[in-house]
Amino acid sequence: MKKLLAVVVGLFMMGTNQLCAQDQNFWIFLCFGQSNMAGMAPIEEQDLTVSDRYLSMATTDGGDGRVLGTWRKAVPPLCRADAHLGPVDYFGRTLLEAVPDSVRIGVVSVAVEGCPITFYDKDKNAPLIAKEDRDWMNGILNQYGRDPYERLLSMAKIAAKDGVIKGILLHQGETDAYNDEWQKTVRKIYCDLQQALQFDPSAVPLLVGEVVRAEYNGVCAHANPTINDIANHYPNTFVVSSEGCPPGDDNVHFSSEGYREMGRHYARRYLEVIGASSSASK
Repeated sequence: MKKLLAVVVGLFMMGTNQLCAQDQNFWIFLCFGQSNMAGMAPIEEQDLTVSDRYLSMATTDGGDGRVLGTWRKAVPPLCRADAHLGPVDYFGRTLLEAVPDSVRIGVVSVAVEGCPITFYDKDKNAPLIAKEDRDWMNGILNQYGRDPYERLLSMAKIAAKDGVIKGILLHQGETDAYNDEWQKTVRKIYCDLQQALQFDPSAVPLLVGEVVRAEYNGVCAHANPTINDIANHYPNTFVVSSEGCPPGDDNVHFSSEGYREMGRHYARRYLEVIGASSSASK
């Protein structure tokens, strides 16, 4: 299986067109969203063992020693020092189990709990954020310079000097994924990032994760039809199922095991995507 994946990976890498000075074996993933991307479950002892090949870009300074704009080992929490276990933790770990040993994974994570998708729309977010009056959310926004899109972009530019952007992960929707405008805004954010970072959109899929599902009494499960429909309208956009990912006590966020499984789902979906892309390019 690993030999087959090595062939698939090699074919996929041939299709990228980013600068040769970058390490083609350092795969960068941009991750953004709200609370389920930040992670809201306890970090347990089993989560603290992380490969040296899995790195996280610090998108904030933090009391745990993280320094904005620098790489650190991807020990949770990833997006901020005050976050918890989330799906990105096991996304990278699962990828490393499948790709060649020469590949490293780097993630750039920005997440604002409870935020609407428009907080990441560079053309609309400033007045919306300026009106925000919840102290707890302002505390999070302040860590990101009160512009989560710009923080994601600026950290992505630093990360892209070292490696190659390979994908974008979104986990957001509990707040407002209930109409077509949400889908259009998600697409706009992807296109804004593509234009700013100049990556080949055909080689950088957008993976959009489901929220806690109805069979788990997910409070926001009625967002999933909109989330699932986005792949029907935009190219290189793929939905990541949350089937089999149990929630925490609030039925909004996932449990620790739910986040681990959701991260595995993101990784497996990504491997399916690049496998299909590589087969089509033969």
